[in-house]
Amino acid sequence: MGIYTSKADCTALVSQTLAYIDGGPRPIMPQGYAIPARCENGKASKWPQADSKWLDVWRKWELFLDNPTVPQWPIFGMDGNGKLPFITFSAIPGIPCVGAGPCLKFCYSFKSWRYPDAFFKQLQNLYLLKTTLGRATITQAFDALPSGRDLRLYVDGDFDSLKTMKFWFELLETRPDVPVYGYSKSWELLLLWDKLGRKFPSNYKLNASSGSKYGRDTLAKIQKLSCYRGTFDALPVDSKMPVKADEPQAWQAWAKALRNIAKSKGYGKVFVCPGKCGNCIPDGHACGSSRFDGVPVVIGIH
Repeated sequence: MGIYTSKADCTALVSQTLAYIDGGPRPIMPQGYAIPARCENGKASKWPQADSKWLDVWRKWELFLDNPTVPQWPIFGMDGNGKLPFITFSAIPGIPCVGAGPCLKFCYSFKSWRYPDAFFKQLQNLYLLKTTLGRATITQAFDALPSGRDLRLYVDGDFDSLKTMKFWFELLETRPDVPVYGYSKSWELLLLWDKLGRKFPSNYKLNASSGSKYGRDTLAKIQKLSCYRGTFDALPVDSKMPVKADEPQAWQAWAKALRNIAKSKGYGKVFVCPGKCGNCIPDGHACGSSRFDGVPVVIGIH
């Protein structure tokens, strides 16, 4: 974060926004957003443009609050990036992640909060999910997605309620031409959906990610769901993953070490995530492929 912005500021804004949706007072701009950029103790700020940028983006947020049917940030990310070349959807991490457990200690999503546009896009999307008009706005954007391109549902955030899950699963059913995958720790909601006799969309692949607050008994039930592909597990490893394209031999050695760690923890066959989605297998990506149903995908954390 910048000197005048913090995770605490952002978290407070999330809480204020959720209260505002329920009829509370309008969110207030943190004082730090209005402080001009300057040096701190004679040293340049780590984020010298952060202060003016946060103020500029706050003005966009005010425009959204004035007219929440007109998004100020794209609801879906269309261009992808070097690590994730898919259509993406994100909401706020943490507060709405009802199944989160130890993962909150190493959640990478909070690191994106140093960038004001990233944070406010997540907050905007959470707002849209929580209102009737907002969900209609998301539906309109979803209907316009191109056919055949993979969508990662929740790069940041997770299903926060049965109502939100109902919205998404019914929406996905309308576009079987859009392959969708995601990582979720909201296992109790998924099991409740199944218990109610509701169908999972045929085009949705679930990766049950590690760090959930639920235990193995709950995971065993998740593994019986029709949408279940497999687990996505972060395992502790001693060193940072080499870039496979730049250091193929070093990456192979690192991957072998991670497979041995997985074996020592009782795993059988695993697939080591190379860190870049989209082409980790010749015809697509393991996390969205039926060929890898039941195969744990593992990645290292250090």
